Amino acid sequence: MKKEFPIEDEWLPFEIHPDTPEKGVLWKDYFPGMDPMVFWQKLNTRAESMGVRFGPQTLMSNSSKAMQAGEFAKINGRFEAFHDAIFKAYFTDCRDIGHTREILDIAQQIGLDANLLEAELAKGAYRQILEETTKAARVNMISSAPTFMIEGYGNVVGAEPVENFRKIFKRLTLKEVQE
Repeated sequence: MKKEFPIEDEWLPFEIHPDTPEKGVLWKDYFPGMDPMVFWQKLNTRAESMGVRFGPQTLMSNSSKAMQAGEFAKINGRFEAFHDAIFKAYFTDCRDIGHTREILDIAQQIGLDANLLEAELAKGAYRQILEETTKAARVNMISSAPTFMIEGYGNVVGAEPVENFRKIFKRLTLKEVQE
């Protein structure tokens, strides 16, 4: 009889650069000496095998409201759709997800109540969650996104091919069976 090992995941918001101005900042100004186009080309080369494409983003958006909107989406059962849409909007389509209008447009496209989200963002309903999870990440020495914390294994930092996760889970499953 094959034993089932359910995988539970929980995505937590984490601001890597909480000091990003509300209107965003050019990557070249935030990271002097870095050539953003070379950075995105290298990232695209690595991401290609995972089916992800990055656009030549020039602006580092302030992601605070987008992450708060993610919490709203989570509560309303649309987190995965929102996460995928906001990721594509920023990293592929080079939209400025620091603007509330962009966030609301994305939320509406995936079936969320944009008016309710706008009201929730205006009153800062999810700001405390973002602050707490960001603080917890810093305490746990997490400084990159994504970081996957896998019980019984440790952390996997950065985007990795699915096959790498399969290998990790297979090792954990074999370890569990042997115990």
